Amino acid sequence: MSLALLNSPAYIALDWTARALFTDLRSRLRGTNNGNVSAALTELRHRGWRSPATLAKSLRQLEAVGLIAKTRQTVGVHNGSKYCNLYRFTDLDSFEFPKLQVQAVRATHDYKQFTALGDALRAIAEASPPQKKRTLQNPYRDATKSIPIDRFDATESVEAPISPTTENVAMRRLGGTGKPSIYAGLQGMGGP
Repeated sequence: MSLALLNSPAYIALDWTARALFTDLRSRLRGTNNGNVSAALTELRHRGWRSPATLAKSLRQLEAVGLIAKTRQTVGVHNGSKYCNLYRFTDLDSFEFPKLQVQAVRATHDYKQFTALGDALRAIAEASPPQKKRTLQNPYRDATKSIPIDRFDATESVEAPISPTTENVAMRRLGGTGKPSIYAGLQGMGGP
């Protein structure tokens, strides 16, 4: 990695996760595999990547400022493709990979088109989709909302009477004594 790249407005405009991804992808680069660099979450988990949303956001940033470019575009694994996107670093020559349908490309240095930090920040903002405000749906629309009538004091203990007619179903199946279960009174309250 050259010092000119690290001091470029394109690199400076990146957030820390995009910079980390750039470094992690660059560490996977060997002498002849530029253009065949995968950024699949399964391959980056060992480097600490856990969130697919963060990974996608960082990839969009790197592409928006021209530090990486796609060499193979797929519809995505979530849409039924068995192949992942492949990338190249624009500051290095990439080689041809006929089996992967990747063509050889000379270094294009796309990141150099950003001469001002503001231009790079605008490109990143345009590449990021607007955040949709999400609302939680109430799955029980007909249910009434419950409001506590009185404060709950956990220091008070209350004994619930156990009905002598209630017996433990498991004990009955196993031929047990038929004594009432200690959980019998809680059956209607979400107990075991």
